Amino acid sequence: MEARKGEILDAVQRLFADRGFHATTTKHLAEAAGVSEALLFKYFPTKETLYSEMLARVCKHCAEEREQSLKLPPSTTTLAILVHHVVRNLVQDIPGDAARSQRKRQNNRLMLQSLLADGAFARQFLGLLDTSVVDALARCVMAAAKSGDCDAKPASLKEARVRAWSTLHVAVCAMLYRLPQVGVVEYRSARADVVSWMSRFCLRGLGLSEAAIARCYRPESFAVVSQ
Repeated sequence: MEARKGEILDAVQRLFADRGFHATTTKHLAEAAGVSEALLFKYFPTKETLYSEMLARVCKHCAEEREQSLKLPPSTTTLAILVHHVVRNLVQDIPGDAARSQRKRQNNRLMLQSLLADGAFARQFLGLLDTSVVDALARCVMAAAKSGDCDAKPASLKEARVRAWSTLHVAVCAMLYRLPQVGVVEYRSARADVVSWMSRFCLRGLGLSEAAIARCYRPESFAVVSQ
């Protein structure tokens, strides 16, 4: 039963991402999942239940993908790795993994659909980021400041958290430009270069000195961590 539910959730995710909650009917959902409406309701009593479980599944998968990099201890190097991971995850597809890249695009479209509606999924998803990625980035900024790697030291952990959110805002903005089938911004550069330059921009905004960035931001050495 659980396997069948998982198949249905996978099938309807793209539909919700493309149409949003209100424009998607249970008939559309049943057709996408290849089942009758009666069978759909057997697994999920209401459209709201289906949508809620689908979003929870998305959040769980995203949390599992972040787990490896979030285990690293707070430091300037960890900050560079995490920023690279955040930017790369939102700006660049995953080389050689079209299926996972497609799932990422669907997740991003779900976020946009949520922001255009009641924001429920966005609040849930960003709430998870607040207690994971944002906290990790903020702790790393404080560690970097303590190590003398910041030109502009944060006055408090609260300020470091706002800087961390600003990094996410930059990356999310770039992600939104990529949501259409054909991106709306042409950087005229290789995507990997865009990730590198944008990551360095964010590290400066977090307060790191140029010397610290040159020493610690070496994406070729931690590419595996940021997958």
